[in-house]
Amino acid sequence: MIKLLWNTHNQKNSIDNIEDKEKAAREQVWGSYHKNNSNKWIYELLNNVKFEIIENEKNLENNDTLIIVDSNIENKEKFYERLKLICSKIFLIHLGDEYGSRSSDLIYKNFNYIFRTFCSNRFFNNEKIKCIPIGYKNGVLYKANNNRKYKWAFIGTPHKSSRHDLLYQFSEIKPFFSHKTEEFNKKIISTEEMSNILSLTEFIPCPNGFWHPETYRIYEALECECIPIVENAYSYYDRLFPNNPFLKVDKWADVKSIMKEWKKEQIFKKRNECKSWWKNYKKKLQNFLELKIK
Repeated sequence: MIKLLWNTHNQKNSIDNIEDKEKAAREQVWGSYHKNNSNKWIYELLNNVKFEIIENEKNLENNDTLIIVDSNIENKEKFYERLKLICSKIFLIHLGDEYGSRSSDLIYKNFNYIFRTFCSNRFFNNEKIKCIPIGYKNGVLYKANNNRKYKWAFIGTPHKSSRHDLLYQFSEIKPFFSHKTEEFNKKIISTEEMSNILSLTEFIPCPNGFWHPETYRIYEALECECIPIVENAYSYYDRLFPNNPFLKVDKWADVKSIMKEWKKEQIFKKRNECKSWWKNYKKKLQNFLELKIK
C-alpha cells in the first residue's frame, strides 16, 4: 500500500539533535509553516497517486511504499534509516531548503527518489532528484473576473535593491496595487484578499527571493491567470521550465514599455499562453510523479 506521511511539522527527531535551542525553535516554526501553506500544492502534484495519509511511522506496515514530505532533514538520519527497514520503497518530497547549503547527500541515500524544491546546479542533472516548483500558498484561488483593473501588483517585503527599483520603476504605471510588509510573513494580507487582487491584475513582477530566485509569488500569479515577470538571474527559470512563456528581465526598466504599450489583445494572448502552459506543466508533473511512485 502507498502511504503518505507529512512530517515537516514534526521536528522532534531534528530538535533532539540540535544543541542550539533557538535554532530548534525556528525549525519547528518553519516546519509548521510548510504544513500550513504547502499541503494543497503537494496534494495537487500527487493527484494521480492513490495513497493513505498516516499520522506517524507507527501506521506503517512491512513492505508499504512511503511518500514522506519533510524539511530540516539533516538531523533525522536515524529516523529515515528506521523507515527504510520497514518500507519497500521510500520517496522524499523535500521542502524548505532554500539555501541549499545543508548536507543532504547522506540523507538522500535512504530514498528511492527525491522530489525537491529550491533547486540549484548540483540538483538539476541528478538522476535521483526531480526539481519541483515551491508552488502557491494554500487558499490562493482564481476569482474569475474579466475586469483586470490593476496593471501590476506587488505584495511582499521590499528587501534588496531590486525590489526597491521595481517599485520605483513601476510607480508611474497606473493603476496598481501595492502592499508592503516589513518582515516575511508579518502583517500579510489574507490569501482570500490576495486572490481577489491577483485576479484583478494583468502583470505580476516576481523579483528573486531573499536567497533563492523562487518565491510563492510566481505560482500564485499563474494560478490567478496573471502574466508573471521574472528576473532572469542565471537563466534559472529557463532551466527549471524550458520554453516557458514568462516575461523575463535583466532590469525592471526593460519591461516598462510592454506594460504601458501592450493592447488588450496582446495582454489577453500572453495571459492565455501562460494559463495553457501552467495547466499543461502541472499535468505533466503529475504524470511524472505517478510513474515514479507506482
